[in-house]
Amino acid sequence: MAGTTPLFQGSLAVAEASRDTKRYAGFLSGLFEGIVRRHLFDSYSIPPLSETGTAFLERLRPLLIEKVDPDTVDREGEIGEDILTALKQIGAFGLKIPKTYGGLGLSQSDYHRVATLLGSHDAALTVLLSAHNSIGVPEPVKLAGDQEQQQRWLPRLANGEISGFALTEPDAGCDIWDLKTYALRVWDGGELVGYRLTGEKMYTTNAPRRDGEFLASLLVVIAQIVDEPHEVARPKEQRRFGAFVVETHAPGCRCSRFRFMGVRGIYNGRVQLRDVFVPVADRLGQEGEGLRRALETLTVGRLTLPAACLGSLKQCLWLARRRAQQRIQYDRSIGEHTDIGSKLVRMASRTLALEALVAITGVWADAKVDVRLESAAAKILASEWLLESLIDLLRIYGGRGFETTDSLRLRGEMPAPVERMIRDSLINVIWEGTNGILTLWIGREGLAEYVAKGNAFLEFRIKEIAQALPFFARVAARSLRAASAYERKPAAPGSPATDWDRFVARESRELARTTLWVTARHRHGLIRKQRLLTRLVTAGMQLFAGEALAWYASQPDVRDRPLCRALVADFQGRVEELFDPTPLLSLRTPRWDDDTRLFHLAKEILAGQADWLEAGIIPSGSVDQTLAGTSCDAEAEHLMGVSSKG
Repeated sequence: MAGTTPLFQGSLAVAEASRDTKRYAGFLSGLFEGIVRRHLFDSYSIPPLSETGTAFLERLRPLLIEKVDPDTVDREGEIGEDILTALKQIGAFGLKIPKTYGGLGLSQSDYHRVATLLGSHDAALTVLLSAHNSIGVPEPVKLAGDQEQQQRWLPRLANGEISGFALTEPDAGCDIWDLKTYALRVWDGGELVGYRLTGEKMYTTNAPRRDGEFLASLLVVIAQIVDEPHEVARPKEQRRFGAFVVETHAPGCRCSRFRFMGVRGIYNGRVQLRDVFVPVADRLGQEGEGLRRALETLTVGRLTLPAACLGSLKQCLWLARRRAQQRIQYDRSIGEHTDIGSKLVRMASRTLALEALVAITGVWADAKVDVRLESAAAKILASEWLLESLIDLLRIYGGRGFETTDSLRLRGEMPAPVERMIRDSLINVIWEGTNGILTLWIGREGLAEYVAKGNAFLEFRIKEIAQALPFFARVAARSLRAASAYERKPAAPGSPATDWDRFVARESRELARTTLWVTARHRHGLIRKQRLLTRLVTAGMQLFAGEALAWYASQPDVRDRPLCRALVADFQGRVEELFDPTPLLSLRTPRWDDDTRLFHLAKEILAGQADWLEAGIIPSGSVDQTLAGTSCDAEAEHLMGVSSKG
């Protein structure tokens, strides 16, 4: 209709043009339409750790214990050359590269277990390996590279060459459609032969070893494609981007290293490109696909962060349990005071829930199930849960939690790295997409069908309106129906999941009803209703987490473990409370917040009934000489065993 204002303009218009237009088929997208796709859980089980994965973890664990001292890395801000050499020798830079190219060919599920082990020990080393394996050159080359490119680059990377991903710029963070780095086309006799890249990238992990010296030999660089430099300032709707693999030894490449509050051993900084020639054969995919390739890479790569956060959260639980057992105040261990005990219980239930999210997203990624929204949701939940749990850990340790490990060690105390873990965890809510931006992105993508169908009404396109009406009619009917298809297939009578199943069905209908209402009410303005979108997405993410936990707790290797059902009930009770909060001065005590229940559950956790949640990590201080007592040593040895179930 003439004169109609477009729904998306500027950066948002470019974002729309770069979207993956394939219809969402994952769990989260269904919730916005009142559909609970439980078959996405029921169709899969937890896979055992592969022989290759087991062998790698058996080589990695002693390497970490013997060679990687997290305090030294934090203090000196360096990962030693001997560590890098040892990692190359065990194949750590080819974890997900197919065996045909010299890599280990680990599945995503196996890779998650590696990330969990790394995340429990040293943040900087975790970032080094995950940035290379998850978002560095291997992943986009596997996704978008042709056979010649894969044969040329993947063996180099599997043999230990390090790579990174250059996207962020000084004036373009989350608004990646405002990138100013440009790739100037180079022609020879009318034939496109390459590009000359010019620009500046910020916060590029694995790029600089130190000022003027690259750690990475290859970088994926996202740049605008232009014929003249001034075109970089053209309207955003007209910009086209490309993804290029850049050899850092090429003339015109320079770097400098940044220093940070936490993760001090991270090799991260600025990359400057000045007329760097890149052959056309080193472009990934077609022109105009650069941002799409970047987003595809981040979708899979983002899954590593929740797995690494799981390792840190398990470490957090280990440290909290130790302290809550040993510290005596007012004639009993502090864990028996429900103020502390409640923190311990919440930490344990979140650990179990995050283990469920990491497990199911790994399974889905291996099965090529749509995880575009779920990977972002898992990243948000994992980073927030970890940070909140670490603040609780600080409260449990008191002054000792604020003290550095060097100070504690000098006084003969267990050097619990609470202070360092908090510093290291803060970045998780920012990188690979800030949690705020990712939440809004989930909202936009979760409402994709509403936007697509609603545009027909906004722009008064008669034919498309007729096609859109059935969609809105189905959503309306589903959101108002007393019994959805999901509810007609409940769990077996008496099953602990039955009440939860009904709750999810009911709240998914409410979510669909609310979404339908707000899209009709706000129309064009919905894009700017960021707090409203955040509430909708938060509801969906909480239902996703609870449903993942219900699936995980039903698995044969998990369901009979001590306290499993109690922790599931605790977590799901907290989720239900978010949807139907108990008034502050109510005489009715929420199930999850009952002192008597928390007291007994915390005592059982203190007694080691849930120590299986701490498997798959290197317990902090387990190899430190300041640890005393055979019982502590025995417990550490138990927890250091690799558990394919955990």
